[in-house]
Amino acid sequence: MATERSTVLVVDDESEILEALSLQLRRDHRVLTAGSGDDALRVLADAGPVAAVISDLRMPGMDGVELLRRVQLEYPDTTRVLHTAQSDLNAAIAAINDGGVYRYLAKPVKSEELRATVQEAVARYGRSTTERHLLDTTLKASIQAVFGCLELASPVAFARAGRIRTLVSELCAALQLGNLWEIEVAAMASQLGAVTIPPSVLAKLDKGLPCTDEEQAMVDHMPGVAVRLLQGIPNLEDVLEIVRGLAPDAPRPSSPVIAAAVDVVRTAIDYETLESRGLEIENAITVLECRDHAAMPVLARLREVKGLGQVAEKKVRGLRVVDLEVGMRVAEDIVATNGLVLIGRGMVVTSLLLDRLDNYARMIEIVEPVLAIPGALRPLETRD
Repeated sequence: MATERSTVLVVDDESEILEALSLQLRRDHRVLTAGSGDDALRVLADAGPVAAVISDLRMPGMDGVELLRRVQLEYPDTTRVLHTAQSDLNAAIAAINDGGVYRYLAKPVKSEELRATVQEAVARYGRSTTERHLLDTTLKASIQAVFGCLELASPVAFARAGRIRTLVSELCAALQLGNLWEIEVAAMASQLGAVTIPPSVLAKLDKGLPCTDEEQAMVDHMPGVAVRLLQGIPNLEDVLEIVRGLAPDAPRPSSPVIAAAVDVVRTAIDYETLESRGLEIENAITVLECRDHAAMPVLARLREVKGLGQVAEKKVRGLRVVDLEVGMRVAEDIVATNGLVLIGRGMVVTSLLLDRLDNYARMIEIVEPVLAIPGALRPLETRD
């Protein structure tokens, strides 16, 4: 298929050379031309990937080496050939050694050598695209098999992963992030570790309930489990880096793209947990905004995705029970882990209510953080 009138792009700032090369190649290929590196990138943007790019080395502005490096990044399957004078031989060899160029042709090139080299480049493109298609098909089938196992082993975790993936997709669109496929796979993979977690702990996660230290340690190990399950599948390097970055003790990824993806997936996971607890959208986002190391750009887009305005000047705060103060207004029911409502939404915190919470905290775990509006009312009493 690659040899049936495959498209090649010829780039040279000298119109006579450009026309001569084009005439020699038109017998076998559809030929596009460009007079500079910038023009070549515009042609590729309009025409899409081509089988091969044959570029002059020395051109005003962007030279041939830089152009072919850009082609390598944006169109990795396209075969890249340098057309250069003998005096530039060292630069051409260096470009080949760096991996950005497949072959070089020394000026003046004979017609037979030119046609044979371009034919080889086109054939190489055909093999590369065939292998990539096969790899993509195998990759997708492997991922589907892994997630199919998650669906069978834990329908609850699979459904949670699906909700997280949906939110991640919406956030990526709002943030105009690329690599959406990899980020969505990482979002689903974030829940793969559920296969190692007891059903009772998964039920807590699904309802947004707090876990004991031992249970939380299991949850914190979920990214590591996912990495071990996926690391044998090829072409998932970016996915694995994103999943690794979700671990609580993981260092900040050095790649800005991976770091942004981690922020999006982590925000979606945390929001899903709070929403499962029954928090209203505004309150759930407010809790996330109050946390240390909150990804504020992602949260700003989350507000947009959920149809909310900007943060209010006097906003709800997510607090620990011990940080509640007299005069605050409770924005969401304060409940125990067994579902018992201890303080209802809208009540003003008094010293009596704080004593009540202290007493209950000694006997039963209280769901945290609790949501309160600071300084809502002037207190009528003080706490002893």
